[in-house]
Amino acid sequence: MCARALLGWVVLSAAALAALGCGGAREMPDEPPADPDKGALTGDLAVQLAQTLIEAGAHGTAVPMLRSALAKDPKDARLHYLMATVLRDRGVYRQAREEYAIALELQPSLAPAHAGLAVLLDLEGKHDEAKPLHEKAIALQPDVPRYLNNLGFSRYLAGDHQAAIEAFEKALRLEPNAPTVYNNLGFALAALGRDDEAKRMFRQSLDEAASLNNLALAHELRGDPSAARRMYQEALLVDPSLKAALANLEALDKGGAPPAEETE
Repeated sequence: MCARALLGWVVLSAAALAALGCGGAREMPDEPPADPDKGALTGDLAVQLAQTLIEAGAHGTAVPMLRSALAKDPKDARLHYLMATVLRDRGVYRQAREEYAIALELQPSLAPAHAGLAVLLDLEGKHDEAKPLHEKAIALQPDVPRYLNNLGFSRYLAGDHQAAIEAFEKALRLEPNAPTVYNNLGFALAALGRDDEAKRMFRQSLDEAASLNNLALAHELRGDPSAARRMYQEALLVDPSLKAALANLEALDKGGAPPAEETE
């Protein structure tokens, strides 16, 4: 399914979700080599600035800054991890994998690097390879709810819906007000036919119409187009202007591949 990404990881940059299952890996364009003598930031300042840029989606600014910082301090595992994250989010998977490997060689206990590499493997459809890396990140930092959410999403993609539910529930025990996790849990429950529970999870962060749209999409993913059509229509009775439901119902009625527009 090559449309909007269904569900989501909670990662440093949301851009990693934008191309789930769409297209292939790319190569990073050549850039001038960094000059370590131009007053590049290093250490905590470089890490903080890079994180800010990545979270803002300013990858074009983050890359040269990280190159300069790495030229001056090539053994800072955090900088390699952040460079890997930028590369991954830009679809440059081979080079991202290399940077994650360097980060983990320099600092094997760097939990975000294990988590980031796991997401990369999930993006490549290698969910069984991703699983132990998600689990390693959790073992290193068990109080970080996004690692549990990411494990749950990985297990959902692998078709292990019960394991996904268990991971999402653990994440919610750590962070009870996490809309993405409630949404993910709703899809995992719906995949097992637990529709009432799924809708309750969707309603934690969505209104009635949006919850019905997501439940309809879950039925479509389960191979039940008639139930999906009925729920899309119910969603539109509640909110006739809900664009996601309109688009999903139109695609379903045309008999083509659905746009899979999840309501967020």
